[in-house]
Amino acid sequence: MTGRKIIPLHPAPDPGRRRFLQWMGASLALAGAACGPPREEIHPYVKSPRDLVPGQPAFYASTLLRQGYGLGVLVECNMGRPTKIEGNPAHPASLGGSDPFMQAAVLDVWDPDRSNTPWRDGQIATWEAARSFLAERAAALAARGGAGLRVLTGSMTSPTLIAQWRSLQRRFPAARRHCYEPLHDDGGREAARLAFGRPLDLVARLDRAEVVLCVGADPLGEGPARAAHARQFAQLRRRTDRPSRLHVVDVAATLTGANADRRISLAPAAAERLLWRVAAALGIAGGAAPPGDAWESGVADELRRHRGAGLVLTGRCLSPATRALAHRMNEVLGNAGRTADVIAPVEFEPQPHVESLAGLCEDMRAGRVDTLLILGGNPAYDAPADAGFADAMAAVRHVVHAGLYRDETALLAAWHLPLAHELEYWGDGRAFDGTLSVVQPTMQPLYGGRSPRAILAMLDAGAPVSDYDAVRQALGMHAPRGGEAEEAAWRRALREGVVAGSAAAPLALRATRSIAPPEWEEAPLTVVFTPDPSAGDGSHANNAWLQELPRPLTSIVWDNAALLAPATARSLGVGNGDVAEIAVGGRSVLAPVWLLPGQAEGTVALPLGYGRTAAGRVGNGIGFDAYRVKSAGFAAPGSLRRTGEGHALVQRQPETSMEGRPLARRVSVDAAGRREPVERKAPAESLYPDYDYPVYAWAMSIDLNACIGCGACTVACQAENNIPVVGKEEVGRGRAMHWIRIDRWFDDARPEGPMQFQPVPCMQCENAPCEAVCPVGATVHDSEGINVQVYNRCIGTRYCSNNCPYKVRRFNFLQYSNTEVESLKALQNPEVTVRRRGVMEKCNYCLQRITRARIAAEEAGRRIADGEVVTACEAACPTRAIVFGDLNTPGSRVNAAKDSPLDYAMLGELNTRPRTTYVARVVEGESK
Repeated sequence: MTGRKIIPLHPAPDPGRRRFLQWMGASLALAGAACGPPREEIHPYVKSPRDLVPGQPAFYASTLLRQGYGLGVLVECNMGRPTKIEGNPAHPASLGGSDPFMQAAVLDVWDPDRSNTPWRDGQIATWEAARSFLAERAAALAARGGAGLRVLTGSMTSPTLIAQWRSLQRRFPAARRHCYEPLHDDGGREAARLAFGRPLDLVARLDRAEVVLCVGADPLGEGPARAAHARQFAQLRRRTDRPSRLHVVDVAATLTGANADRRISLAPAAAERLLWRVAAALGIAGGAAPPGDAWESGVADELRRHRGAGLVLTGRCLSPATRALAHRMNEVLGNAGRTADVIAPVEFEPQPHVESLAGLCEDMRAGRVDTLLILGGNPAYDAPADAGFADAMAAVRHVVHAGLYRDETALLAAWHLPLAHELEYWGDGRAFDGTLSVVQPTMQPLYGGRSPRAILAMLDAGAPVSDYDAVRQALGMHAPRGGEAEEAAWRRALREGVVAGSAAAPLALRATRSIAPPEWEEAPLTVVFTPDPSAGDGSHANNAWLQELPRPLTSIVWDNAALLAPATARSLGVGNGDVAEIAVGGRSVLAPVWLLPGQAEGTVALPLGYGRTAAGRVGNGIGFDAYRVKSAGFAAPGSLRRTGEGHALVQRQPETSMEGRPLARRVSVDAAGRREPVERKAPAESLYPDYDYPVYAWAMSIDLNACIGCGACTVACQAENNIPVVGKEEVGRGRAMHWIRIDRWFDDARPEGPMQFQPVPCMQCENAPCEAVCPVGATVHDSEGINVQVYNRCIGTRYCSNNCPYKVRRFNFLQYSNTEVESLKALQNPEVTVRRRGVMEKCNYCLQRITRARIAAEEAGRRIADGEVVTACEAACPTRAIVFGDLNTPGSRVNAAKDSPLDYAMLGELNTRPRTTYVARVVEGESK
C-alpha cells in the first residue's frame, strides 16, 4: 500500500464517453427545473426577510436526518440555492450549534456524483418504468397478502413515513419491515430492559451535571445529540470559579476523553470492572471488588457529594449488564429525572437492528423474500461481516434500492432509484428527545430524486398524495384541527423549525432491578470499532470537505488508520505507517498503523467508513474497510501481525508539543479564583503608528475552556468563504487552505492524558508583520481594524506568509477551486470571491457579513448592534467558544471576554498586538 495522489472534485482531462454523458446529465438537471424553489410555498425563518430579494440571502428552518433522528438547521439560500447551514437555536438537537457533518451537508446537496437517474440491471431506466414495475409487483404481492415483501429502512422517526408504512400494512398485512443502522446502539436499549424491565432511551442533561463519569462513552464526539451535548457541557465548563468535572474511561481514544479533566484508557473488560468497583464504593454493586486505586475512590466520592448533579454514561462497547449498572447508579445517586431522563423509544417499532438484519438475511437465504425494498441504506457495504448480506441478497429475485448514490448495494440490486436530499423534499422527523420538526425543502430536487415517502408510496394503490399534503396531515395531530388555527400552527412550525410541545415526556421509572456482573473475557488484543470523525459510518465518504478536515485526535487527512497505544505498538513491533494484518473471527484486513497516546493498551481501534468502492470520485479507494472484520458487536478479540509493507499517512499538524512555549495557556482553579491576570495588558513600545478607529473596531475572543476541537468552525469557514480542497498530496506538502485550523497539543508530562485544542484564524494584528513586507500593498489595514487581503493586487511573492509568526496565510499554488462542474459553481457563496491560482488568501472576519450588517444599519440610521454580526466560525461553534464583536460598543460581548483576567494574546511577546485573543483554560493543578 502506497500513498496516492488525490485531487478531489477535479474532472479528468480526457473523460470517456460514458463519463461525459453523466456530466451532461448533471448539467441538464441543473438547467431544468432543479435550480428553483419548491412548488409549494415555503416560509423563511422568523428573523429573516419574508420575500426573496435579489442579492440578499434568505434563511429557512429545516431538518437534517442523522441515523434517522432530526437535527434542526437554518439554511441560507441565495436566489433559491442553499449555500450555508447553521444550527437552529430553537431545536434541542442543535441549540444553535452544529458539527462538521451538519456544516458539510450543503456539499452533499450539490455533489455531482449523486445518483441522477433510475437504473435497471445495470442500464439507465426511467421513473415511469420504475413506477410500472413497482405497481406490477404490488399487485402480485397483494394477491397473497404481501407475503414475500420486505422493506429495509434505518431508524424511522418520521410521523409521515410511519403513517405511510401503516397504510401499506393494511394492503400487505404479511409484509415485514426490517431496520438497520450500522452505528445503532442495540446494547443501550437492552441495558434499559435489564434495569427498568422495558427498552427505553436515555436523554442526558449535561447542562445540569456538576460531575460526569463516562465509561466508553463519547457524548461530545458522536451521535445525533452531539451538538446539544457539547453546548450543554460548555455551559458549566466555562465557569472559572467552579467548573464542572469530567472523568473519562476510554476504551478507544475519543473527543470526550480528550476534553476530560482526567482520562484513563482501558480495554473494554477492564473498563467494565472499574465501573463495578466504583459502584461498590457507592454501596450499589454488592459483591463487587472495592476500588483499586485513589482515582476510583475519588470519583466515587465526587459522585456521592454531588447527588442529583452527577451523571454516569456508558458506551456501546460495554456489556448490557454493565450499562444497566449505570442506570442503577444514576438512580441511587439521585440523578434520575434530573441529569438522566428516560423516555419511550423515539424510533418507530424499536427492535435490535443487528438481530433484525440477521433475520432478514436468514429469510432471504431460505427463499422467503420475493421483493426487497432497501430505503436509504447501504447494507452490502456496512452490514456485519458475519451477516453475509450481499450473498443473501443474491437469492432475492426483485431487489429495489433507493439512495443518494449508486453505491455498493445499488450495484448489486436489480433496480436503483435516486433519493432526494433532505433539503429537496417535504418530510419530518423527531430529535433524540422526541421533538418533532419539519423537513422543509429549499429547492426542487437537483437530480430528479424522490423522497423516501414518495418511493414507498409507489407500492400503495390509493390515490396519490403529495409529500407536502402528507406532512401536513401527519402533523395535524400536533396542532389545532381546521381553519385559521391549523394554518397558523403549520406556519409557526415552518418558521421556527420545531413543533411546540412535541418532546417526549420523561418517564417516572425506577431502576430497581438487581443486576449480576457479566463474565469478562480477557484477550491479549481487543479490536474496537469506532465511527470515523469525518466519514462517519461511510455515508459521508464522498464529501471532500470532510475528507480534508483533520481528524481531531490524529490530524490525519484523506485516510483512516488502525490506532494503537505506543506501548502496545512497541510490543507488537509496529510503528507509524506500517501496514499490519488485523484478524478478527477468522477474517482479516490490511491497515496502516498509527500510534496515538490515549488509546487503551491492549486494544486497536479501527475507524469505520472507509474502503469504499462505489462512493464516488472523491471517496473511492481511500483507506481500508473495517466492516470486513466487524461482527455484530463493536468490540471483539483479535490479533495483529506486521506485514513489512508501508503506507503514507498525511497529517495536517505533525507537531504535538508546544516545546515550552505558552501557546495554549492553562491556569489553575486557584489562580483563576484569585483573578490573577494571565498577561500584562500594557502594549510594548513600537515603531508602528497607532491606528484610529472612530466607528467600529472589530475583534474576536476564543475561550479555550469551551473549545472541544470538533472542527465545525473549520468546515463552516470553508463553506462560507468558498475555500477549496487541495487533496492528500498537497496537504502533505503543507498547502492546506483552511482559514481557521484547530491545533491540538499533548501534555509533555502525560501525553496519554487530556489534550488541549486551540482554534487559530488570522490574528488580525495591529502591528501586522505581513503588511510591512508586501511589495504591492495587497495586505493592508482597513478603517475598522481588519487586516484585509486585496486579491487583485496580489502577485504571489509570499513574503507575507514567510513573515507571519502564526502561519495563517494560505497560497493557491495550483488551481484548487473547481470552476468546471456546474453544480459546484452553484454551491459557491456569491458574496465571496472565488480565488484563482497565484494569490494569497486568509481569514478576514467574514467581511461580507460585516458589510451586510453595515448596509442594514445605515438604511435604518443606526449603529450595528452587538451580536448582529456573527462570523461563520462563531455561528457554527456548538460550545459558543468564539465571540466576535465591536470594541467600540461599550458592554459588548467581546469587550466582556477581553476584560477577563484570563485573556491573553498568542505570542504576545512579539508585540504584534493581535485583535484575536484567547481565554486561558482553567484546570486542576499548576498554571502553564
